[in-house]
Amino acid sequence: MSESRSTHAVRAVSPARRVLAHAEELVAERRDRGACEARVPFLREVIPPGGVGAEIGVFKGRFSPVLLRETRAVQLHLIDPWYLLTPEWHWGRGDRSTVNALRRILGRFRPEIEAGRVVVHVGDDREVLARFPDATFDWVYLDSSHAYEHTRQELAILRHKVKPGGLIAGDDWRPAPAHPHHGVFRAVQELVSEPGWELIHADEQTLQWAVRLPGPT
Repeated sequence: MSESRSTHAVRAVSPARRVLAHAEELVAERRDRGACEARVPFLREVIPPGGVGAEIGVFKGRFSPVLLRETRAVQLHLIDPWYLLTPEWHWGRGDRSTVNALRRILGRFRPEIEAGRVVVHVGDDREVLARFPDATFDWVYLDSSHAYEHTRQELAILRHKVKPGGLIAGDDWRPAPAHPHHGVFRAVQELVSEPGWELIHADEQTLQWAVRLPGPT
């Protein structure tokens, strides 16, 4: 995900390209499904069942069903800019259309959306999060731009929107300064250097991390 909105026009897609994209999408979906299921032990270890949660940076929504299933969230908020960011993810595989991604998510979660258990928010996550009352979330899973400044701003908002003693977890724990996603590591390390914040999980192999907010005073 990029922090700036793309201005590239969507090109017409030939039938042959559609077939190739569909095949790529199936391969990517199988790969992503395995990667998402690999996070299950982390979710079971870190996130208590129930409560209100959010996934920030939903992409094609492949991790969302795993989150909902494993956390047994009372309510799950899915937050992503989708088509407001760009018509297509230039770095994606298979179907790169952000509109198609959102459409599939709406279809996949239709019963949960109609029941109010899943709530979809289209927009910049910082703007969306700012509209929630403080202490709304029991936990949040952060997987957005991975850029330092963006992540720092997200964490600055989440410190108010997550309940005292709640959790902020996420993907792409990259300690190596040369890695393009090192910004997550840097922003989280700055956060846990403050009194009361606790880094409860950090794994360079699975790339998962989690911090606990200071408890009620």
